[in-house]
Amino acid sequence: MGKKRTKKQASKKNTELTLKDKLVNVFEDNKGIIRFAGLYLLYIAILTLVYITVKDDLQFMRDWTANGLAVILNLLGVENSHMGSYVYLENLSLRVIDECTGIYEILVYSSCVLAYSTTYAKKAIGIAFGIPAILGINMIRLVSLSLVGIWSPELFDYVHYYLWQITLLIIIAIVVIVWIEKVVKK
Repeated sequence: MGKKRTKKQASKKNTELTLKDKLVNVFEDNKGIIRFAGLYLLYIAILTLVYITVKDDLQFMRDWTANGLAVILNLLGVENSHMGSYVYLENLSLRVIDECTGIYEILVYSSCVLAYSTTYAKKAIGIAFGIPAILGINMIRLVSLSLVGIWSPELFDYVHYYLWQITLLIIIAIVVIVWIEKVVKK
C-alpha cells in the first residue's frame, strides 16, 4: 500500500514550480526589458552594418569635427592649425578618427531610442534632440582633451581612455533619461 500524503505535503507539491514554469514567470515578469534588449541588439546590429558600409565615406565627419575643434580652440585663445582631420597644437598633434566624431555614441543612443516602446513621433524627437546633444558633448570632450594635452600631457591618456570613456556612457544614459522624462512621459 502506498504512502498517504498529508494535506501539507500535497499543498507543497502543488506550489512547487518546475524550472520551465520559473523561466516562463521570469520572462512574463520582465517581457518589457527583454523586448527592449532584443530590439536594442537588432537596431545596434543594423546601424553598425550601415556604419561599416559607409565608413569610408565619413571623412567629412572627421574633417568637420577637426575644423569645429580648431575653431573653438581659436575662440578660446589656443593657437592651432588644422588640415583635414588633423589639429596641430603647440606641443600636440591630434588626428580625428571615427571614434572622435561621436558616431559610436550616436549609434548607441539611437539604438536605445529606437528600441524604447513609444510612438514614432517621440522617437523622432528623441533622435533630433539627442544627436546634436551628443555631438555637442563630444566637442566639449575634444576641447578638454586638447587642453589637457597642452597643460598636462602626462594625464592625456588617462583622461582620453578612461575618464571620458566612462563619462560618455553616463552622458548617453542621461540623455536617454532626459528624453524619456521630457518627451515620452508627456
